[in-house]
Amino acid sequence: LETKAVYEIKNYGSAMAPFYTVLALWVGGLILVALIHVKVEKEDELSDVKPYQAYFGRYLVFFLVSQVQAAITVLGDLFFVQIQCVHPFLFYLAAAASSFTFSLLMYSLTVALGNVGEAVAVVIMVIQVAGAGGTFPIEVLPEVYQAIYKFLPFTYCLDAMRGCVGGLYQMDYVKDLGVLGIFSLV
Repeated sequence: LETKAVYEIKNYGSAMAPFYTVLALWVGGLILVALIHVKVEKEDELSDVKPYQAYFGRYLVFFLVSQVQAAITVLGDLFFVQIQCVHPFLFYLAAAASSFTFSLLMYSLTVALGNVGEAVAVVIMVIQVAGAGGTFPIEVLPEVYQAIYKFLPFTYCLDAMRGCVGGLYQMDYVKDLGVLGIFSLV
């Protein structure tokens, strides 16, 4: 038997780095909505602010902090942990897109539903950890996860980052980031 590695990943830590990076970005977003108030309080000088202006104005803070979190996480992966990464800049780009998608989703849930939105984000995280194919191939998971994994943002974040770690295949990276863009638009 002869083994021919196509997208060889030299160690288990590098192979699992996309999963734990995506999980760290999600948890970072959760902590962010828990620490910073999402509602803009009406004050005298803000009396004529429209709701969409308050929404996007406050979201800028969340966006900036989430991008700093993504940068620190990727720099830690690359230089502290020293994972194998064939495409480091694309790895960062995938983390930045993931962090944007996650922060926008959690921010929107929290603005719309308050503390219930934060709880919904935690439930979504638990479902994604189990069912996005991060630790086991999706084919060996229960049928319910095989049916829903296509609708979980983790799936596309993981696939984009895995391509950066082991090597890209055709246009899969662009497709994964495109689907994250769709999640952001929704």
